[in-house]
Amino acid sequence: MKQKPFLKKPHPVWDKRIPTLFGLFLIIIGIAITSYLVQIGAIPWLRAAPTENPENIRITNVSNDSFTVTYTTAANVIGTVAVNQDQNIANGQVFLDDRDQATGVPTQHMVHSITVRNLKPATQYYFGITSGQTTFLNQGSPFSQKTGAEITDQPSNEDPLSGLLLTSTGNKPTEAIVYITADGGQTVSTLVKASGIYIVPLNTIRTSDESKYLKLSSDTKFQLLAISPSEQSHAIISATKRNPVPTITLSNDYDFTGSTTPVSSTSAAFIGFPVFSLNTSVVATPKINTPQPNQNFTDAQPVLSGKALPDATVEITIHSDQAISATVTADQYGNWTYRPASPLAPGQHTITITTKDQFGIMKTIQQTFNVFAPGTQVAEAATPSATIVPSKIPTNTPVPTVQASITPSATTSPTVITPPAATPSATSLLITSTPNKPLPATGSNSVVTVGIVGLATTVVGILLFLSSKGAAL
Repeated sequence: MKQKPFLKKPHPVWDKRIPTLFGLFLIIIGIAITSYLVQIGAIPWLRAAPTENPENIRITNVSNDSFTVTYTTAANVIGTVAVNQDQNIANGQVFLDDRDQATGVPTQHMVHSITVRNLKPATQYYFGITSGQTTFLNQGSPFSQKTGAEITDQPSNEDPLSGLLLTSTGNKPTEAIVYITADGGQTVSTLVKASGIYIVPLNTIRTSDESKYLKLSSDTKFQLLAISPSEQSHAIISATKRNPVPTITLSNDYDFTGSTTPVSSTSAAFIGFPVFSLNTSVVATPKINTPQPNQNFTDAQPVLSGKALPDATVEITIHSDQAISATVTADQYGNWTYRPASPLAPGQHTITITTKDQFGIMKTIQQTFNVFAPGTQVAEAATPSATIVPSKIPTNTPVPTVQASITPSATTSPTVITPPAATPSATSLLITSTPNKPLPATGSNSVVTVGIVGLATTVVGILLFLSSKGAAL
């Protein structure tokens, strides 16, 4: 009798199509949930990459034929400056970072120092900063800076100011910059070398109006600001301790004038240390100023504001249970404001604006914010409600501003001051699709739970699909 061939008994479940289809369904659902939460920045550990926005912009080293533009970025990006004698900077000369000018090959940095050279004395120049893929202007118009007059006097024989800079872990900083100023003098800057050493020439430092060389004496006190991508330090230095300056460890503040009790403050701004800043702000037009990322409001009809090109039309959409649409026109300075006509429901909302940028391209920007029911914010949020501050009209010419108050003392040992934590910058330009329903605030337990569920669903779907051996659909 002929024996029948052995036949494997079909598996009652795994050889069918249902597990494969179910696995694919779980993969799609999991990817959709995770992608959506990442897209709106709701999962803290999967947020968008650091931005290329220039921050801490300063104009330094102004002379009769050059000036230096310095700034920092959260991401490693290529930075350049386009300069022209008129406001048509698109046809201007492009200057690379100081570290790249010798090779002519642009490289990425987080601390940027770009020196514009071969200029005419006492001449107004206009420039824009290109950081990464975006050109940044001063509220929609080019920045401007005037070169100093030509000085006929010979530079002095002053020794430079030099020292060693270390990170808080005791290492050499990968990149850093040092700013120096003195009473009545301009601000000068220099990049820190790979060895951690910085050298700042003082024989050509000018007065604050750049008209003549600054006269230094044994009583002169210098103020120093050192910045790396993640840390910074302030110091006051006497003329007798300028070469070399005692070692500075980033994240600490110092008084090298012999003071036993350096003047400090509980705020982020230190009395007795320089505040290097421009009397203007730089943004890539357009921008949402209010709300800031995940800003909280108890007012159900918050005043929203931002920047656009002067007299430009701005289309606004607020995504809530029901979408609210409106159109406003920016004023002659590019400022726009909008207040919803009806109260917004408690919860998270998004505002999306659409308007043309400085190149005539339609730009869409989105920001999230939270509205709390009256009397519930204290219970729901640990921080006070946000304060809305009207936008200031910027000045036309960026000029470094230094305010100092120095308290001398008789002792000789330097004192380290531990500064308070700095307030993080809150700038976010998000070009994303628009969610239709509000979600809990970023980092909340419910959002984290949803994110974990999304990731877990994806993993389970993949395992189920593989376990079913990809049965034919």
